[in-house]
Amino acid sequence: QAVTHVVRAVQDDIWASSLAPAACACHSSSATECSPFRSRLGAPPIRSARALNQLSNTPEPAVDAAENANPEAVPAAAEAVGEAARMEFQAETRKLLDIVTNSLYTDKEVFLRELISNASDALEKRRHRELTVEGGGTESGAAEMAVTITADSEAGTITISDTGIGMAREDLVANLGTIARSGSRNFLQQVADEGVAASTNVIGQFGVGFYSVFMVADHVTVFSREMGAERGHCWRSNGDGAYELSEAAHVQPGTTIVIKLKESEQRFAQKYTIEQNIRKYSNFVGFPIILHGERLNTIDAIWMKSKGEVSDEQHKEFFRYVAQEFTDPRYTLHFSADAPVSIRAIFYVPNSHMEKWGMARQDPGVNLYSRKVLIEPKCEKLLPDWMRFLKGVVDSEDLPLNISRESMQDSALMRKLNSVLSKRVVKFLAEQAKRDEKEYLDFFREFGQYIKEGVCADFELKQEAAKLLRFESTSGERGELVSLDDYIARMVPEQEDKIYYLAAPSRESAMASAYMEACAANKVEVLLLTSTIDEFVMTNLNNYAGKTLETAENAQLVLAPTEGAEKLSSADAEALFAWLKEAVPQIKEVSLSTRLADSPAMIVGHESASMRRMMAMMEAGRAPQLPPQKLEVNGAHPIIRGLSAARDAQPQIAKRIAVQVYTNALIAAGLMDDPRMMLSNLNDILASTLEPHARAAVPAAAATPAEHVEVPAQQSAKDA
Repeated sequence: QAVTHVVRAVQDDIWASSLAPAACACHSSSATECSPFRSRLGAPPIRSARALNQLSNTPEPAVDAAENANPEAVPAAAEAVGEAARMEFQAETRKLLDIVTNSLYTDKEVFLRELISNASDALEKRRHRELTVEGGGTESGAAEMAVTITADSEAGTITISDTGIGMAREDLVANLGTIARSGSRNFLQQVADEGVAASTNVIGQFGVGFYSVFMVADHVTVFSREMGAERGHCWRSNGDGAYELSEAAHVQPGTTIVIKLKESEQRFAQKYTIEQNIRKYSNFVGFPIILHGERLNTIDAIWMKSKGEVSDEQHKEFFRYVAQEFTDPRYTLHFSADAPVSIRAIFYVPNSHMEKWGMARQDPGVNLYSRKVLIEPKCEKLLPDWMRFLKGVVDSEDLPLNISRESMQDSALMRKLNSVLSKRVVKFLAEQAKRDEKEYLDFFREFGQYIKEGVCADFELKQEAAKLLRFESTSGERGELVSLDDYIARMVPEQEDKIYYLAAPSRESAMASAYMEACAANKVEVLLLTSTIDEFVMTNLNNYAGKTLETAENAQLVLAPTEGAEKLSSADAEALFAWLKEAVPQIKEVSLSTRLADSPAMIVGHESASMRRMMAMMEAGRAPQLPPQKLEVNGAHPIIRGLSAARDAQPQIAKRIAVQVYTNALIAAGLMDDPRMMLSNLNDILASTLEPHARAAVPAAAATPAEHVEVPAQQSAKDA
């Protein structure tokens, strides 16, 4: 306690000397005595001056008379003085190792990927030495370059050996005894300093991959002998922050790692588990990987080759591997790019997909590699979600990976990479459409829903993706699909830079629609949208190549008047319109149409039928209340002229017919939620129409009893 008081007294002396000119708001005789002032500046708590003086034999500092002269004075800003000493950060090794081994990686299975990558780097260093050092730089009789793995499920051990360059004692200390020191990165730097082109096959970057083994291991033993050296060494550790290092006898050139698995991780000693792990992460490492005498990585990383070096048969084999399919690819895109980073990629378009059968939404099919080692399977950020039908790989030797090598660090770069790759895919599909339209149409019939999803969801690419769209048209036959560019090439002046489309359940219902009459009369082509998503595609696209996309329901096209045709007078029309709004409350406005030829009426200015169906699905099948509608009528149509005459002569029948005319117009617009609702009114109309005939038939039936005609047994039903 005495020592503590002395220390605090010294602290007070320091603060007193530095704050002697200062004063505080409470007008204490010294700033050092004001507790709030001291607390604000971070000074130690005040102690008894008498006690401090007794302990330190130091008189209390004199108080400047001017201390209270300016109670509002502000202390000077803190600043560094004197010469600064440069210090090293310190780390608690055991805690750091615990973080690296237990908090860095998502999946424990990646430990094998990391160790195989280290072995591959050692083999790459040996190859570099053999090519650059006079005499080969290796000892005679050296084994072929390979990674060999054996497992003992009963003993719970895994042994990984490589015939690479090996490590001397100082290398073991530097590479295994120092966390976050990458021997591979140092090797690349050394090669670059020597002015020699560095190999792109070196994988390691961060110097922490080796320690991932402690996620599954109780104890790790490493035997290593540098190529050309006489003695080997043994490195041992159980991951507790310390290791043992000694000489070792009978060590072959290269490195051997013996892993004693934890009791809870014994599954990793199973041959099948190891084999699946290697095929998933390390199947394309550039050196043979041998498990219990069998080479596993037999498929070449063909994306690292130039396009001309890969045969169609190699592409077919690789597609079956990466897509897990037994068919051949429909399209193959093999390319490389230098921006935003150096990338090599292969994309395949399969022949079919499972979503069309009502299966769950499929996962992305493109895997991210770096230097032929899997970084992220089914990477979601490489391509837009609507391109999830693609299969393939993307590889880059200089991706900014996070320290666990499981994803990229730079999200902005990933977005740029996504943009570059997706634009290349769209360009490729457009090229295929020009090269062979028939083959492309087969592709679109299978994968067109993905293209339409892209137009709806991908703001950046929707204009480019729109070039890939295909629809039926009034200018073509059933099943014949046309592009938007084909449509534009056939536009007529009456369209005024508008691309017209009409959504309908089928081609037949679209062609019979009242909204088609003005377009047909003016020889305006209309795209026929028969898929549920098509109208949303057009709404989201809005315009294309400077043309406005517009539904034929809103087309302001005018029919040429038919000479000599009977039609309502202006007075009759006004009277009929007023009566219609009274007879059918759901009608809010009636007007004469200039675009109807064969239909009596149609709804105009209404909401999208597709949107209404979507809203109904969101509300568990209950469509929102339909508001009153605007009705356009054909003044020359017999039904409308007859309705005008019947509204006074037979008001009941006329009202039923008016309701049916409105209902028919709703059906034509796709706004009739439940057609069964019109059956009662329709039956009343039929009964009213047939009632005179029914009354006329009653007296005749009473006067002449019906005769019973028997069909002879030998007479056939057809003859009867």
